[in-house]
Amino acid sequence: MRRPFSVQVFLIRGAESELSYLILHRNERPELGLPDFWQGISGALEAGETFSAAALREVSEETGIVLDCVTDTGFRHFYPIRPEWRQFYGPEPDVVEERVFYAHVMPSTEAVLSPEHKASRWCTFLEAASSLTFGSNAECLRSVNRALSATGARLRKIPFSSAGARREA
Repeated sequence: MRRPFSVQVFLIRGAESELSYLILHRNERPELGLPDFWQGISGALEAGETFSAAALREVSEETGIVLDCVTDTGFRHFYPIRPEWRQFYGPEPDVVEERVFYAHVMPSTEAVLSPEHKASRWCTFLEAASSLTFGSNAECLRSVNRALSATGARLRKIPFSSAGARREA
């Protein structure tokens, strides 16, 4: 059975007032009752996996970008398990807990998408927030912005990870 825990990760590149956020356009999944929509990088925790380990794995699987670490925003929310998903979760639980992370990457970083998504784009915070219309995705992005503001990261030059190299297709 699938565990009722999920992560959403936003990758950020740039510095000071020129930050860009990576969002992915998910393919429609009618069998799961899901339309196509824009989101951060997301996925469920596997058996024995921590939230941060799941975040690192999902970034690699969905974008080909390998990170050394992610930062937890401290934001978490819960979304209901839909009837179409019940077969994956069993009779219990009723909700999935999702935690939000972010990571800084080099300015030249580009995603190599998995088949789960049909497009990606780097955009400003306002462009990303207006594109994230499904579920709590926009609130997840706002939690990243709040975390960045709290650390002063938006107001100073951002130290980029040496990781984040693009996977060759």
